[in-house]
Formats: sequence, C-alpha cells, structure tokens
Amino acid sequence: MRIIRNGSACALLLAAHAATLAQTTPAPMQQVMVKADADTLRTQATTTAIVIRHEDIVRHGDTSLADVLKRQPGITLGGSPGAPPTIRMRGLGGDYVAILLDGVPAPAGFSLESLEPGLIERIEIGRVATAETSSQAVAGSINVILRRASAGTNEIKAGSALIAGYAAAQLLAQHSARLGPLAYSLSATLRRNRNPIQAVTREEGMHPTLLRDTDWFEHQVEDVLELAPRLTWQPNSRDSITSQSYLRRRRIDNAKREVESTMLGNPTAYPRSDQGYRTDPLHGYADLAWNRKLDAGARLALKLSSFHTTRDAAFLYRGRSLDGTLLRTNAVASGPTEREWTGSGSWRRPLWGSHTLAAGWEIGRKTRTEYRRERQVDGSGTQLLTSDEDYRAQVTRSAFFVQDEWDIDPSWSAYVGLRREDLRTTGQGNAAAPVDVDAGAWSPVFQTLYRRARPDGDTGPRDGVRLAVSRTYKAPNIIQLMPRRYTVDNNNSATNPDQQGNPGLRPELALGVDVAWERTFGKSGMTSVSAFHKRIRDITLIDITQNLGVWTATPVNAGRATVRGIEFESKATIDRLAVRMNLARNWSRVDNVSGPDNRIAGQPAYSGNLGLDYSVASGRIDVGGSYTHTSGVVSRSSASIVDADSMKRQLDLYTLWKRDARSRLRLSVSDLLQQDVLERRTFEGNAPLLRATTYRVRATWRLVWEHSL
Repeated sequence: MRIIRNGSACALLLAAHAATLAQTTPAPMQQVMVKADADTLRTQATTTAIVIRHEDIVRHGDTSLADVLKRQPGITLGGSPGAPPTIRMRGLGGDYVAILLDGVPAPAGFSLESLEPGLIERIEIGRVATAETSSQAVAGSINVILRRASAGTNEIKAGSALIAGYAAAQLLAQHSARLGPLAYSLSATLRRNRNPIQAVTREEGMHPTLLRDTDWFEHQVEDVLELAPRLTWQPNSRDSITSQSYLRRRRIDNAKREVESTMLGNPTAYPRSDQGYRTDPLHGYADLAWNRKLDAGARLALKLSSFHTTRDAAFLYRGRSLDGTLLRTNAVASGPTEREWTGSGSWRRPLWGSHTLAAGWEIGRKTRTEYRRERQVDGSGTQLLTSDEDYRAQVTRSAFFVQDEWDIDPSWSAYVGLRREDLRTTGQGNAAAPVDVDAGAWSPVFQTLYRRARPDGDTGPRDGVRLAVSRTYKAPNIIQLMPRRYTVDNNNSATNPDQQGNPGLRPELALGVDVAWERTFGKSGMTSVSAFHKRIRDITLIDITQNLGVWTATPVNAGRATVRGIEFESKATIDRLAVRMNLARNWSRVDNVSGPDNRIAGQPAYSGNLGLDYSVASGRIDVGGSYTHTSGVVSRSSASIVDADSMKRQLDLYTLWKRDARSRLRLSVSDLLQQDVLERRTFEGNAPLLRATTYRVRATWRLVWEHSL
C-alpha cells in the first residue's frame, strides 16, 4: 500500500511538473542508437518468440491490446460481446496463457485491457515457456514490455470514437525529460468507453415443450482515468534503478432491459426486468527494480512489485410481469479487494565463451477478500431473503529457476532450463467450507535452433529449424476453488445455471513438443511454418448438474486431453507495400468425453489474418487494414452439454495523414463487416433444451489528432 500511495503522489507531482515544463524544456541533443530490430531479434534468439514493435502496436489506432493481439499468428479472441475478451493461443484461453508484465507474471486482477497501447514498447509472444518467466504457460505467454523513460518526448492525442451513434471521447498526454542521471516520464489517459449491446435469446425445449424469445438491450458506459509514471536513475556506470507504476480509476454504469415473448410453454417467473450495475474500481501497481553490472560480464537484478485493486459494486434487479407490475426487487452490494506483492531476483553470467548461465527466484503473496450483502423483497415490500456473506482467500507463491543458453557453433544454439513453482491457496468464509490446496510442478524446458551458416557475401534467404520440448502446468484460480455459489436472478436451467467453485480441483499438467521452420529474406521478409503437440493431464471441464431443482455449473478434472496444431506466417515488403498473412489449424480431443466434438471448449478449428499497409510516395499518408477470420466452434464438455459459437469475420481499416513532422490525424474503423455473433448451448439430457443468443455487432469509428510538442 505504501508503494502504491508513493506512486500515486509521484504521478500527481510529475503531472504538475509536466504542465510547467512542456513548453520550456529545451530540445535535447539528438542521439543515434544502433540496435537490432524486432525481426532480427526473433530470428536470432534461441527461444521461440514473436515480437510486435511499438510502431505496429499503434498502427491501427487501437484502444485495446486485445485488438492488437487478434492480428497475430495463432491468437484469437473469445468471450461474449460486452464481456472482457479472452485471449486464446492455439485455441486455449483463460489461465492457459501466461500474461507477463516486463517479464514477471502479471498480478492478479491485471487485464490487457487496463493498459493504453501507446504505453507499450513491445509485446513478446512466446510459443514455448522459459524457465526464467513462468511455467504456467500451457498455450504460451504474452510478455508486455512497458515503454521506458526517455528524454524530450511530449505528445498529446485527442479524439473520439463513434459506435451506434454514441460518442466516446479520449485524451492521452505524455511528457518525459531528463535531470542529470534521472530520466522520468508521465502518461495520463482520460477516456470514455460506450458499448451498446443489443441481443435476442431463443430457448427451445422438449419435455416440457418450450419456445421463447427474450429481447434485451444493455448500455455500458465506462469512464477511465489513468496515470502511468516511469523513472530511471543511473547514478554510475554499473547501477540502474527503475520504477514503473500506474494508477487506474474507472467508473462503470451499466443499464439493462429484458422483455420475453413465450410462444409455447410457460413464461419465466419475471418475463420483464430491468437491471442496474454501478461500480468505481481502483487499480494500482508499482515496482522498483535494481540492476547492477558485475565483473566478467555478470549481471544482478532485483525487483519488488505491489498491486492493489478494489471494486465496491451495487447491483439492482427488478423482476416484473408482462404488464410491468413489480414482482421482486433484488439488491446486492458486493466488493472484492485484492492485494499482491512479488519479490524476484536473478543472476546472469557468460561462461567459457559460449554459455550464458542464469539463475533466479520469485516469492509472492496475494490476498482476496470479498463481501456480498443481498436483500430480496416482493412487490409489496415484504422481505423474502437476507444474506450476508464474507470470505477471505490467500495464495502464496514461490519459484526458482536455472537455465543455460549455449552457442554450440555459429549455426547451432541451444537452451536448457529448469523451473520449480509452488502455490498454496487457502480460504474460508461464513457461507462456504474452508479451502486448503497445494499446487506446483517441476518444469524442464529444452529449445534448440539451427540456422545454416552463410558464406561471406551471401545475402540470400536463410533457413532455420527449431525444436522445443517443455513441461508446463495450469493451477486453478481462487474463484474456481472457492465453493461459493453465484446465482442467476431469473430462469435457472441447464443452459443458464448457477456457478460454484470446487475446492478439490487439481492443477493441469502438460507435456508439449514444438517444431518450426523459418526462412528470412530481404530486409524484413520472412516465412514460418510451425507445428505443436501437447498432452494435458487432469484437464478441467465444466460439469452441470441438478440438485433439488437447481442447476449448478462446477469445474471438475476430467482425465486427459490432446491438443495439436499447425501455424503458417509470412510477411514481406514490396516497395511501399507491406503484406502480412497468418493461418492456424487446431485440433483437440478430450479422452473421457464421447464424441463427436469432444474438443476443448472454445477452441476454433482454424483462424487467419491478412493485413496490408501502404505508404504513398510523398510519405505523408499511410493506409492499410486487416481481415481476421475465425471458424465456428463446436465443443462437447460432457455427455449432455454442447456449446457452439458462430464464425467470426472482422475487417479493420485505417488511414494516417502526417501533416508535418509533429502532427498526425488518424481515422480508423473496426468491425466494418458488422457480422452478428451467435452463441448456442444445447442440453441433451432427459429434457432437451437449447439456448441461443444472437448479438448485433456495430462498427466503431475513431478519429484521433496526435501532436508532438
């Protein structure tokens, strides 16, 4: 907490200082720095990674990192419209993907949506885990590298988005300067997000016969204020001290209306309803890192980070009859609070001319407390239910690793690493049984790269072959473990069940093999074909059961599963035209679930992206776009439950006018095809039931003015 308070105070002081110095700070002396670009780093590194540069991150004018990632090979977005998107790699989402912040596992509650893309220096997508980062990366990892403090950068971005006739303004300001050995920067973001959601849900059933449509509309409004100070202090040639932090305050106000029409069968208890949800979540993060150069090329790094989030929310549900008569009011006040700190250290040293040995450790602890106060009254004000629930959970984490990067000869390099992670989750509350679960795993990793040596003067294509073998795991999170029930307000059924955790849930263990062939040509051209095969033990599925007339969904371990796939990527620059393309094909099979469609939930069979960028001869106008295609998904999570999502097609376009060296005007549009999204769940038990929801998708237009001071 002290670190967060200090970071917040520092942000406010820097904001005031930036306002006074923005116009008076003299232009710094121009510096020339020679460094390898992202493509070179990717092709030369032994460990497999896709690097997205800052220029590519901001190219389309996205306000969400999810929109940046959806254009990358093997990555798709899951989740319903209006809900936070789920990042999927190789079709695996949720906790299968490790999210890293500057190389360290991101704190609990961190979301890729919580960072403005302009604050990101680069994104590293790792197909294979490394011992230094995290072994909780069954599908892979996404490492977000924040922009470091630099001197003389002052920029303002102002504009607005327009979706379904609703305007959403945004303002981003950045200032950086240097005071002797101290460099600092401050970014401030103020924006409004609007998301009108229009959908219709159809239910069809047999035994009893049912045909019902529910039309609903939800208007989501989010106001965001974010401060992100960064400092770098280099007192001498050996030491460097850095600090990254952000403070994010949001205000969310959502309103929803539902009206149902029953053609066959009986209506629900509340055929009409209106809902309101308000919350003011606060997120704070701060870290302090020290790096020291030692003798013989060795380096020592220490880092301490802290994260805090709180979200007090008020939810109000009013259930009504078809004529609008109030039948029930349900008021819920709830608020989870999470705190986390992490300490880490590493030592690295070259040995024997061809080896680089590294070792390190991590320790951390996070706590989550949550309360829930619920009051239900009928239409006349008579109290029906009073409920006060509280629980507290704690996760302690420790890890250590050792690794060796070996340049065997100019053509062949290898990486060997070993990591041990241990987690213990405990929790108790007045409405749930205590939880005490240990999870952990040894994770060996081996990667190798062979690149044919070039003769002197040869500038032609160069081939490379990669092989990786890794053992990874996925530990259940707090929500999955706590046996607390989250209830639905109306129409509990096999396709709309309550949710409840499972304290007996075990971690999933995975053994994977990855191979890849790469060819580089020209200045930035490359082609890659990769394949993978993973065997997962204790796969987690959702079990839906009925008890005393109430349907409940609970996560359970369900034996073994196999996941495999192949990915293709290619990009080239022809004069002023840049072309990029990627395709992915995925397969999976859950052994203990009978087919057909016994695949991992949410995994699309195939996906792809095509992107074009063109710069006119004058260099003042850039235009481009991307087309993203994701196949429909059909998966069977048990003998009686089948989920299906429709195919997704998205077209995004942009144009950038460079007025001069300092001013730019950017116009972009996303989801130009406006293809509706269909989600369907079928229960094939004794009383078959189908629930299908169709979401209407609207295009989002953005116009942003960017100016460097």
